[in-house]
Amino acid sequence: MKKRIAALLATTLVVSSLTGCLGNTKAPESKAPESKVETEAPKDTEAAKDTEAAKDTEAAKDTEAAADTTYTFNLDNVGEHTFSLSTTASSGSALADVTHNFADTVGELSGGKIKVDVYEGSALGSEAQNLEALTAGTLDMAIIAVEFYVNSIPQVGAAILPYMYEDYDQVQKVFEGEAGQYTSQQFLDVAKVKNLGYYVMAFRNMYTTKPLNSVDDIAGMKIRVPESSLYVDTFKMMGAAPTPLPMGEVYTAIDTGVVSGLENTPDTCLNNSFFEVAKYFNMTNHLNAPTTFSMSAKVFDSLNEDEQNLLLEAGLRASRYGLESTKTSDAAYREQLKEKGMEFIETDVESMRAKIDYTSYPFMQSEEAKTLFDLVQKSK
Repeated sequence: MKKRIAALLATTLVVSSLTGCLGNTKAPESKAPESKVETEAPKDTEAAKDTEAAKDTEAAKDTEAAADTTYTFNLDNVGEHTFSLSTTASSGSALADVTHNFADTVGELSGGKIKVDVYEGSALGSEAQNLEALTAGTLDMAIIAVEFYVNSIPQVGAAILPYMYEDYDQVQKVFEGEAGQYTSQQFLDVAKVKNLGYYVMAFRNMYTTKPLNSVDDIAGMKIRVPESSLYVDTFKMMGAAPTPLPMGEVYTAIDTGVVSGLENTPDTCLNNSFFEVAKYFNMTNHLNAPTTFSMSAKVFDSLNEDEQNLLLEAGLRASRYGLESTKTSDAAYREQLKEKGMEFIETDVESMRAKIDYTSYPFMQSEEAKTLFDLVQKSK
């Protein structure tokens, strides 16, 4: 594992210099104590009733537990492993919390046999670099947002188009259904990455140095977007001048006027103190792009079926934990940003939505993208 992390760090340095920047779960079997025939029948009868009641209770618990498990596995067949997991999330953020929930769930389900070491704050590189490392098999796991896959697998952009979803439950439903499965298959086929689950993050908004009352106010504005072609194309449609920048450069870029703001989740705005340099919280809710618990297919395929299913179960549980976390934390983060002095603007969302033409995205011309788009509409 140390060799793998060392290799990853070496890869990160090279890239940086170049770019400039399922089995069955078996409950333990126990033999019931042998019954002794006694002459006092009434006592035997009561004892028998108590014993049967206890058995029924335990059986009910076992059945309930089984019902709560989507991917079954036999813990006896799970070996000891330690995996590295990279994330760009800063400590204390919502994303970091859900990432650690996944790692903890793996440990709990495996009875401590499988350990996931989390490396926060881009310690092992950017998402783009992590994705390359996953494909190469030099990194075990990473938190990779769906939009970063769009650069190398354009067709998956059909699942995260702007103004595609109405609420968080709808996003979760879509990505737990056929559309999510199809998207994960694209990751596997093209990038050689196994997706263990999706985490539905908060809807994205725009944080700027001047208020955006309608789409007209964003015309010509330099606004930071992720290094993803989907975001660049989206903001060009709105008339802005999208400027991809690494997250670590955004605060200074806004402060010095290189850009006039950014778009992201409220959590990101708060935890990176962007409220200090971008006064206006424009409520655009323009896009929802889940992130993923991604694993190198090379590493995943080296595991047996029970170990694979355990990781998939952990991914699903962390996904659902993340959904509830997002629902409760989104409002809390907005309130904290208000307390920090941000001014909330009721942006004319329809004026922005009207500028978006799904057919204008280059990737929407592919049959794979059209198939995925139809699956999303079907799954809503």
